Amino acid sequence: MLQLLPPSSRFRSIATQLIARIVLLALLSMCVFVGALAWWEYRAGQQNFRRDMQQHADASLLLLSSAMWDIDPAMVRNQVSWLAKLPQVGFVRVRATTTGELFEGGQLAQPRPPAIAINIPAPRQIQTAGEIPLGTLEIWESRSYYLELMRNSILGVVLGYVLFTTLVCMVVAMVMRRQLRDPLRDIAHFARGLKPGGQSQTLVLGRPRRAYIDEIDLVARGFVQLQNNLQSHIADLDQLVAERTAQLEQMVDEVKRLSMTDALTSCYNRRALDERLQSEVERCRRYGRPLSVVFMDLDHFKRVNDEHGHATGDVVLREVALRCQRELRTQVDWLARYGGEEFLAVLPESQAAEASQLASRLGRVIRGRPIDVDGLHLTVTASFGVAQLQGEESMESMLERADAALYEAKAAGRDCVRVSEIHARGHKKSAAAMERPSALGSQESQP
Repeated sequence: MLQLLPPSSRFRSIATQLIARIVLLALLSMCVFVGALAWWEYRAGQQNFRRDMQQHADASLLLLSSAMWDIDPAMVRNQVSWLAKLPQVGFVRVRATTTGELFEGGQLAQPRPPAIAINIPAPRQIQTAGEIPLGTLEIWESRSYYLELMRNSILGVVLGYVLFTTLVCMVVAMVMRRQLRDPLRDIAHFARGLKPGGQSQTLVLGRPRRAYIDEIDLVARGFVQLQNNLQSHIADLDQLVAERTAQLEQMVDEVKRLSMTDALTSCYNRRALDERLQSEVERCRRYGRPLSVVFMDLDHFKRVNDEHGHATGDVVLREVALRCQRELRTQVDWLARYGGEEFLAVLPESQAAEASQLASRLGRVIRGRPIDVDGLHLTVTASFGVAQLQGEESMESMLERADAALYEAKAAGRDCVRVSEIHARGHKKSAAAMERPSALGSQESQP
C-alpha cells in the first residue's frame, strides 16, 4: 500500500538520488580499487627492490671483499656510500667480522630487519673451505621512495576515475531530465487535475515518437486503464455498495461473535457471561421461572501446567470444555469460561436439584476417560459449586453463593459437588450435593 507523504515534505528528484548513489558507489569502488592498486604497487616495488639490490650487492661483493681483505676502510666507505645513494635504498650497513667495525650509509627511520643481508666472502683466489666470511652486507629499502612512486601512480588513476565518474553523472542527469523528470511532472499535473466527472480527460505527454515503449509509456497506459476502470466502477457503484454493506454486516457479526467467545475453548468468554447472564436473570424474574448456575474448577490444574507445560494444559482445557458442552441441553444451557481453569454453566429452567445432577454427571464425564495428549494419558477431576437464583436476589449474589459452594467442595477433598441454599430468613448455607467418587456410590444432593 502506497503511503502518501504530507504536502510539506521536502522534494528530492529521482535524478538527484540516482546521481548521489552513483557518486557514492564510485567512491566506494575507487577506495577498493585504490587500496588494491596500492597493495599491488607496494608488492611489485618490493620485488623490484630485491631484484635490483641483489644485482647491486653481487656487483659490490667483489670490491667489498678485496677492500676488507686488504683492510682498506676508505674503499669500504666509498662502496657503502655509493649503495646508500641509490634512490631505492634507505640505509646500508657493512659489519666486519674480524674487527667488528661498522660502515653505515643513509638514514634508518626506525629499527626494522634489513630487506637484504649477504655474507661477504674472502677473495676467490684465496678462499679455503670452511673459511669464516669477512663481514656482512645489510641493505634497507627506502620506503619514502616507494611511497612517492605509489602516490604518483595512484594519483593518475584517481584523476582519471573522477573525470570518468563526472562524465557519467552528467550524461545520467541529462537523460533523466529528458526521459524521466519532465514526463513524470506532466503525469503528476494531470493526476492533480482529475476531478469527479472528468475521468474522460486524456493524458497527453509531449514526447517524440519512438519505435519502442518504456516505463513512462507504461505509466501513461496505466492511467488510461485506471480511468476506464473508474468509469466501469462508478457505473456499478450501487451494486458494489450493497455487496460491501452485506459483507460488512457479516464481518460485524463475526467480530461480535469472536469478541464474546473464548479463543481457546470456544465457550463464551467473561464479557459474554456478564451480558447474557444478566438477561437470563431478568427473564427468570419476569416469567417466574427457575435459573441455576454451576461453578466448575479443575482440580490441581496448576500441577498439569507445571509438570507437562502450558500447551498440555490448553489441550486439557479444550477437551474438558468439549465434554461439558456435549452434556448440556442444546439451545437452552450454555457454558462460559470464567477465568483460567474455571467454567460456569448457566442452566435456565433448572432447579438446584437438576443442576446438582448435571454437575454430578459432568464430574463423571470428566474423570471417566483419561485425556490423551500426544501419548500422555491424564486423568482430570473437577469440583463443582451449584446455586439457584432466589427471589429478587442479584446476579452477583447468586455467583458468590455458587463460588462459596465451589470452595466448600475443594475444602471437602475436591472432585465433588456442593449446593448453596438460601433460607427464608436470608442467611446462607450449603449442603452436600454428592459424596466424593472414592466412596462406593454417589449420592446426589437434596434441595
